[in-house]
Amino acid sequence: MNIERLIRTFEDFDTRELHDYKELISSKHNNEIFPPYIPHIGQKYGDYRLMMYGMAQNIDKPWPELIDKSKTEKVRQMYDSENFACMWIAPYRIMLAVAGIYIYAKHRKAIESFQEIHGCIAATNYYKFSLNKGGRDINPNRDLKKYNVPQLYWRKNDELSAEELECLKPRTILSFRGRHVKAIKDVVSKMGGDSIAIEEINDPAWILRGGGGLLKKGRGWDRAVDDKGIYKLVNSYIDQIDDKYSGKKEAVKIYLIKYYSDWAGEN
Repeated sequence: MNIERLIRTFEDFDTRELHDYKELISSKHNNEIFPPYIPHIGQKYGDYRLMMYGMAQNIDKPWPELIDKSKTEKVRQMYDSENFACMWIAPYRIMLAVAGIYIYAKHRKAIESFQEIHGCIAATNYYKFSLNKGGRDINPNRDLKKYNVPQLYWRKNDELSAEELECLKPRTILSFRGRHVKAIKDVVSKMGGDSIAIEEINDPAWILRGGGGLLKKGRGWDRAVDDKGIYKLVNSYIDQIDDKYSGKKEAVKIYLIKYYSDWAGEN
């Protein structure tokens, strides 16, 4: 992996190309859009080569510590996040739990600590420039077209994602569902195709919205699996979730075990 080259590529990205979206982009200061950021890459990323994509930072304005960073430090903000709690991805604890479930299902390695999982994966947001209007987040996939023609914004983020995927060369990509998954598949087809697994997951925000009624005992996503070890593992993750998802613990359990069932072949 040529990380220094990736850093230079992201530093050289001309944010003026996104001028038409400047009023909607919230990751800016003094009307200057912040540069894109490269992924977090755990020290043991090579063990599984597992890459995770969230959606966007979903901020209405940048936090003071980020404003004071240099351009290079902004590009490296996730790369330099040694502690999982410093990652600015809203559902990152859920993403870590999903990564742990995947590693257990496919590699039979039970990793309980979020910090240890953080050290085993690469993670970032697909869209590097947050969108917000009047304090409300704008979903880049679904809602940007309500405010502006989205194609240029999509294309520039697709190009940045292609750069990081070609650098990291993952074996597995876990991504929230959305239009960007097709762009990921297009890049992967040029990198090795069938040798790279792409797994789509529901954005954890779906849990907060009630999961369409599917995340309840006895409903659509509820699974009973034979491997009792998965219940211990999931409970260890639930104990580490102390953010807004902590009020949805039963739904989170059903969500995680459903994906374990899919990946382990216990449907």
